[in-house]
Amino acid sequence: MTLTETEAPRPLGRPRDPRLDEAITTATLELLAEGGYGALTIEAVATRAGVGKATLYRRWTGKEQLVVDAVRTLSEPPEPGRQADVRDEIVGLLEALRRKSTSSLAGRIFPRLIGEGADNPELMRRYREQVLEPRRDRFRATLRRGIDQGLIRPDADLDHVMDLLVGPMAYRTLIRTDPPPGPDLAARIVDDVLVALAPRPETAPRPAPQEDA
Repeated sequence: MTLTETEAPRPLGRPRDPRLDEAITTATLELLAEGGYGALTIEAVATRAGVGKATLYRRWTGKEQLVVDAVRTLSEPPEPGRQADVRDEIVGLLEALRRKSTSSLAGRIFPRLIGEGADNPELMRRYREQVLEPRRDRFRATLRRGIDQGLIRPDADLDHVMDLLVGPMAYRTLIRTDPPPGPDLAARIVDDVLVALAPRPETAPRPAPQEDA
């Protein structure tokens, strides 16, 4: 029997069970929070998730990709169909970082993961490409809207601007945590940075000096 134009070939094998994916992701995040990347093993994840190691290897090429995919689930997806005021959207993006850094699970994972960077550059490369860069792309898009609306000067280096915004938040949530950062921290950082980024007023030409009669 041949397929008709409206028929599609059935995929080979059984479809992936999303419940298994969720159990594996949860197990990975819990083990990361408890012992860090170095102590995490495929065997431990499989045992915690209640699956066989073969189930993990059918889904991920190895430990690095498993960890990056698990950590990526901690990112807050943008709300569809909503586009806030530029200033408010930047505050919201920065506030999401604060919530993530101070939450019980993510707050324990990210310092451990950053500390792994010196010994595992490949893990950090994947983390930057698959987790950080999509987040920075959203920051860039919002900052470009700020330029279009005259809130930010056109010659601003957007990568530098993102560092100016994220740097203080990372310092206060990961290093200087006493006292804990308050919920107004994101707004304060954004307002201070936007003042520095505001378009410069055009300098009025100076009148020519008058010659003495």
